[in-house]
Amino acid sequence: MPKIILMTITYIVSLILTFASYFITINGQSTLEISNRFPVMFAPINISYMIWILIYILLAYWLVKNFKKTSIKQTVLFSNVCILQALSILFWHYEFFIIFFCSSVILVLYLFFLYNTYSFTNNTLTGRLPFSLYFAWSTFMMLTNASFILTSYEWHGFGLSNPLWAVILLTIGTAIALHIRYHHFDIIYPSVFIWAFIGIVLHNRLDELLVTTAALFLCGVLVVGILFVKKKPVYRN
Repeated sequence: MPKIILMTITYIVSLILTFASYFITINGQSTLEISNRFPVMFAPINISYMIWILIYILLAYWLVKNFKKTSIKQTVLFSNVCILQALSILFWHYEFFIIFFCSSVILVLYLFFLYNTYSFTNNTLTGRLPFSLYFAWSTFMMLTNASFILTSYEWHGFGLSNPLWAVILLTIGTAIALHIRYHHFDIIYPSVFIWAFIGIVLHNRLDELLVTTAALFLCGVLVVGILFVKKKPVYRN
């Protein structure tokens, strides 16, 4: 019973703060109002953030189906993920950007640990799939957040142009997605990056042709990776 209460409360708090941050103001501003202040090219169009709806629906389903099945490790990790998600929103809205980025990195690490509590073959709605989706989106957002924060501090990028840095981040994201695809036998993870990259294309359109072209090309690379990059999964408990 304590596990159920802990996971339910932290999930609800995370859910409320995540969606509230987009539709009402916290500290006088919404999440998108803050992000739209910075001319960041490695950022998706606003509608891309609708993926949060799917993420929280899948997490709710996982939570209901696993009330009596979660281990202590999974309970602690899941609760910490929800708490970090809620805290990172507050850090963002109060513009504690360095603390916010650190919390987003820790969030990704916790999600990776939770993701790894399942076997490579357990890609079900009650198993690894919800966390694969959440882990992928949080990884992408971590890269986006780094871009936002560096822009907010007027970092000049070692003399490299903003479009070139966007392409570098796109390449890093693709490499991470293909790594997870191959070593963790996961097609959901790179699929989320395709969604995110399409959002970047729609955000930049033809205004930044280099970024748009690179994003479309790397979407193709990820599709090829999903279809043809295969590794026999390692069975484990």
